[in-house]
Amino acid sequence: MTETMRDRLRRIPVFAHVEREDSKDSEPPENPVPTVAEWILAAHEAGQPEPHAMSLCTVNAEGIPSSRVLLVKDIDADRLFFATPSDSRKGIDIASNPHVAAHFHWPVTGRQVRIVGVASGQDRDASERDFAERGRGSRLSAHLHRPGPLPDRRTAFDEFERLDARYPDQVPCPPSWTLYAITPTEVEFWEASVDRVHHRVRYRRDAGGAWRHELLWP
Repeated sequence: MTETMRDRLRRIPVFAHVEREDSKDSEPPENPVPTVAEWILAAHEAGQPEPHAMSLCTVNAEGIPSSRVLLVKDIDADRLFFATPSDSRKGIDIASNPHVAAHFHWPVTGRQVRIVGVASGQDRDASERDFAERGRGSRLSAHLHRPGPLPDRRTAFDEFERLDARYPDQVPCPPSWTLYAITPTEVEFWEASVDRVHHRVRYRRDAGGAWRHELLWP
């Protein structure tokens, strides 16, 4: 009998590697945002590659969603930060609809975080500081951003080499480069259980801005 893709997918082990002390009875913190940072660092310590990689979902003016993975650059007590050109697809989406959704997944620790919030561009000084802290390759590639299709890969490499020669020392920050902050209105933490009785805690901001949390069914 021919093995189907369904058969192959169902044979892949799930949660078999998750080994973590059961902390599901501990009292949830009042503010969920710092816990997101703690989970990122815990995933890094456990060997998760690029634990700060986050899926960001935006919606354009026509209501069509778009999703991509990017790196979180900072987290403070209330916000998560990422950067992108303001004239990129996600930047244009945010300009027309600032409501976004974000998602982290760390298979090594068997954890996920789901975030709903509002994205806002930060001032020019903050955006330029973010740009200056990036590696040279990242700063040069930021200048490769163009609207429309790319004719071929060789064109991109040629332009990168031209930029590298043009800016031998300092790479200027593109005018469109923008640091964005996501202010969450909802945060959900998910922890895997081998027995599939997963642990879920959802936080929501009330009208006064305070966080309220509740347990959810697995």
